[in-house]
Amino acid sequence: MKRFVLTATLIMSMIMTGCGSAGDTTAETTTEATAAEGETTAEGDTGDGTQVSAATQAIIDKGVLTVGSSGDLYAYIDNETGEFSGPDADIIKEAAKRLGIPDVQMSLIPFSELIVNLNSGNIDIICDGMYVTEERATQIYYGDVWYTQGGAFLAPEDSELNGQSDFDGDEIIGYTPGTIWQTVVEQWAADGLIGEARATGDQTESIVALQNGKIDGFLTDSPVVENIMYETPEVLEGVKLCDGYVDEESCIGRIAPSVAFGNEDFMADINRVIAEMRDEGVIDEIFESYGLDPALHSITNDEKDNGLTY
Repeated sequence: MKRFVLTATLIMSMIMTGCGSAGDTTAETTTEATAAEGETTAEGDTGDGTQVSAATQAIIDKGVLTVGSSGDLYAYIDNETGEFSGPDADIIKEAAKRLGIPDVQMSLIPFSELIVNLNSGNIDIICDGMYVTEERATQIYYGDVWYTQGGAFLAPEDSELNGQSDFDGDEIIGYTPGTIWQTVVEQWAADGLIGEARATGDQTESIVALQNGKIDGFLTDSPVVENIMYETPEVLEGVKLCDGYVDEESCIGRIAPSVAFGNEDFMADINRVIAEMRDEGVIDEIFESYGLDPALHSITNDEKDNGLTY
């Protein structure tokens, strides 16, 4: 059973973001080398006869794939084991293994700074529950869609709020900067539905702000809340999931990894092995290990196209 320890993530975020440049934020995991010495038998060959691109071979030769994540549910360092964990983490680790990449490490970076770090060469790939958007696609190269998700709205358990239809125009609603939910909450404020859209940090910090009465509600990713309710429901003490919240169509997110422009061939290799993993049921198994319902998030390989034109 996999565990997402929110308090550990908060502590780690506070420590790592105070350490200077993003290039200093790499958190080495206990992920063992997944390609034995000599397994890559020739340039571009993973050892099982499958050819990889020169871009992927360069990462194999380097010996490590550096993944950028903000340390939330999708990809984090487990406080108990020290391992790189989470749905996105497990997916990319298995993909790297199949490509013959010896090691995978995570670099802890605030969500709003992931793209700049990718394009600065500090990380090789972003795997952090990032929505596919046309705006981001002008800055990064998305791979195929891995899965889909919506939002979850949290409020104090004694609140009369149960969704956006209950707003009276005075509420302070929190969001994590750089996410799709920032756009949604800021639009609520612009439309006069709420009194203020407030940046409240990552999911951990925002839940604490909600529990301490600093905000009236918090909008975030549904898988984060699903996992907390499955693993550590005590973290949501005094907080309720509002079943009156309804996602707008534009907020049903398609989640995909991304690389910097110029690394399209590496992404093509990732896409290929992810399709294999989906056909084998590996991705569904990963979801289930984190308390996520595959029926709510899984897609077929016929639905993997990200819809972008580069």
